[in-house]
Amino acid sequence: MKKHLSLLFVALLATMSFALTSCGDDNDKPDGGDSKASLTINGQGYKEHSSTGANSTVTDYGTSLGISIKAELYPSNSDETEIFPCANISLEANSVALAKGTTLTLNDGYVEMVTDVMEGDKYDELKSGKVTVSEVKGATVTLNFENLKLADDDNKTVTINGTLVCDYTKI
Repeated sequence: MKKHLSLLFVALLATMSFALTSCGDDNDKPDGGDSKASLTINGQGYKEHSSTGANSTVTDYGTSLGISIKAELYPSNSDETEIFPCANISLEANSVALAKGTTLTLNDGYVEMVTDVMEGDKYDELKSGKVTVSEVKGATVTLNFENLKLADDDNKTVTINGTLVCDYTKI
């Protein structure tokens, strides 16, 4: 009986090792790290943190007021509870009907690279690159950033590449 109990215990242990094995995530995600933000800023991946409640947004204020793009992003290797460092993106574009393939004409904006409370660098001079609409689907707009470059007062730059899925509101 002791021998049978011993064999049963070994079999149970072997079975449990398979039951506790987890599979890896087979989803190949770009450097941005999540499904809403697949962006790089100066080559480093950035993502949204769901814990902050901040979503990337595109707001169309109509013909005279234009379009506003806002995003709060964190390094892709950061933990959901970390609030620094982060990148705050705020861009303004001329009003246009948002449709797939539309290139937005940016007229103002900034990227603020925040490193701590009241510390960071603000890049507020648009230099080059473009933002195009790659999809409009219900209440979301997907934007494609192609080498969007902004500079600070010392002419240091940040470059944004990749895609960003934003909540879309038309006022």
